[in-house]
Amino acid sequence: MAGKILADWRKTRRLSQLELAGRAQVSSRHLSFVETGRAQPSSALLRRLAEAMELSCRDTNQLLLAAGHPPVYGETRLDDPALAAVRQALEVMLENHLPYPAAVLDAHWNILMANSAQQALLTAIAEEAGPLPATTNIVELVFHPDGIRPFIVNWETVAGFLLRRLRRDLALRPDPKLQRLWRRLAELADLHALEAHTPQIAEPMLTLQLRLGGQLLSSFSTLASFGTAVDVVVEELRIEHYFPADDATRAFFHDGAAAAPKQRAG
Repeated sequence: MAGKILADWRKTRRLSQLELAGRAQVSSRHLSFVETGRAQPSSALLRRLAEAMELSCRDTNQLLLAAGHPPVYGETRLDDPALAAVRQALEVMLENHLPYPAAVLDAHWNILMANSAQQALLTAIAEEAGPLPATTNIVELVFHPDGIRPFIVNWETVAGFLLRRLRRDLALRPDPKLQRLWRRLAELADLHALEAHTPQIAEPMLTLQLRLGGQLLSSFSTLASFGTAVDVVVEELRIEHYFPADDATRAFFHDGAAAAPKQRAG
């Protein structure tokens, strides 16, 4: 089992047995024996191989478990007292980004925390269109006809961009939850047509264009993560900050059009 998982990861990374063996300082013969099940790998060897392939904490744990070894990285819930310092850091990042929207996402694009501007933006959409679908997944909300989709002026461009990013994530990590998300999006839209949609974009950044309350809001976003994480959950956290792409959008947020309660953990 571990050998097959190892071989699948190696092929996903487009590495030959010789290349991976060289990176992990093991003989290619021994690596071949591990992949075919003729040799039982030690925990130390699997960790070296995982590091050589730049596997995440979660995938390293799964590789070790498949070989009968205990995981080496913790998987702590965000609301666990042990992550109090991490939550505080996230709250600081979200609060400091006001009056612009920001949110904390997990590896599957679920919103875990959001600042008041992000919450108010979603509330304003719900007030104009009715209750949003019962999901915390931001990508599903973008694709859902009863979600954010009707408000996105350049929806095909944004959706196509998200699909390409999701496909890239799946190529790097064949995650069952991401695969389920892909299938869910296929129920909501024609994914083949969207992937083929490659518009000419003159700006240096792809902007999200929302029409809300008769006003056009244009923004772009950045993604940040913890660079020294040694916990599965913390490593997968992504903080998305939205920035105004024009003066009208900047004024919209500075004028308090998106005022709401402080960020919450979900």
